Amino acid sequence: MKIAICDDNIILHEYLKGFLEEYSACRSIDLVYDDFTSGADLIAASGNNYDMIFMDYQMNGLDGLETSRRLRQKNVKSAIIFLTSYVHVVFETFEVDAYRFLTKPIDRERLFSAMDDFLRSGKESSCIVIKTEDGIRRIDTPDIVYAEAAGKYCYIRTTDDNILFRATLADLEKMLPEDQFFRTHRSYLASLRHISSYNPAEIVFDNKERALISKLRLSAFKEAFLAYVRRNNSPRPRI
Repeated sequence: MKIAICDDNIILHEYLKGFLEEYSACRSIDLVYDDFTSGADLIAASGNNYDMIFMDYQMNGLDGLETSRRLRQKNVKSAIIFLTSYVHVVFETFEVDAYRFLTKPIDRERLFSAMDDFLRSGKESSCIVIKTEDGIRRIDTPDIVYAEAAGKYCYIRTTDDNILFRATLADLEKMLPEDQFFRTHRSYLASLRHISSYNPAEIVFDNKERALISKLRLSAFKEAFLAYVRRNNSPRPRI
């Protein structure tokens, strides 16, 4: 999960990240941070598509509300949580579709609750953040075609890349939406979105690659895939 912190008080950055690191450890979720001390710098970097932005309401130069207005004008969809010492400003934050606001000093339990609600809402489920040989990488889940086990690691096959993830296929499965992916075999995790056809032994994806289906999982796979097709009004695949 990629997070931006925008506050002209750098001490608050470290204070907030202390809580977020605790949250990361408690919930077993990877968090990546970028720090900004001005709204202008954040606007310039908005192409990074942060999942969440912690925004100070009062800053020198552009304040948090004006910064948020300009981000929304650039079609930035990130969830914005305002940080403020003034409770009455909550009504003004509705203008920019703020996700939440937290009063300073930040309360640990309120922060954890906001993060939990965000994850449960599914707003972060369109991407995952993983550690690779090259560092931290964000992957949009709709771009994942399938994943294949490789010993204690696994390969994630996307529409344009093949990425070694230094974790097991089971670890990856826990990170992905269960209504969009299915473990068809001990060695394969398939995206229901990218299936073009299947038979009792294997799946064919829209990139022409294939994955195995275990006989023991075939019935459950059919049910899961049919439910996905119905939910998304997708064309039925060749069987």
